[in-house]
Amino acid sequence: MELSGDLREKDFSGVNLSGVVFRRADLYRSNFARCDLADAVFEHCFAAEADFTRANCARVQALGSNFYRARFAGANLREALLWRCVLAGADLRGADLQQITVTLECNTFEEIWLDRAASAALAYLFGRARTQHRENWLAVVGPRDLAWLGRRFAR
Repeated sequence: MELSGDLREKDFSGVNLSGVVFRRADLYRSNFARCDLADAVFEHCFAAEADFTRANCARVQALGSNFYRARFAGANLREALLWRCVLAGADLRGADLQQITVTLECNTFEEIWLDRAASAALAYLFGRARTQHRENWLAVVGPRDLAWLGRRFAR
């Protein structure tokens, strides 16, 4: 199924949307809380301030989409691909970011909300990347979290 167009402030909470393709959709302030979005695709969507709280976003592919100030608190983002997406101001506290793939553009992570686990998972990505922002990010994480990160990913 493919959805596009004006879907602003729609309530999709709790709905099974696995495998759905959102193409050029305006999802501003839409509610995806507790949705099953596994294997869904977001292509060039505007999802600013959308709510993905506790949603299953495993293996989601988002390409050129805007998630400014979106809420992903407690969401499953395992194996998600966020390519050229804006995540500025997004709330990722409690989100599962295992094996997530994101582009590392300078404005992507401004004012992002993270807990320790999410911060460490993103620091791991930066640790493997070679960007001008890597050192700044690792400095924010700090030596204690880097040690914890090393133990977590050494398993």
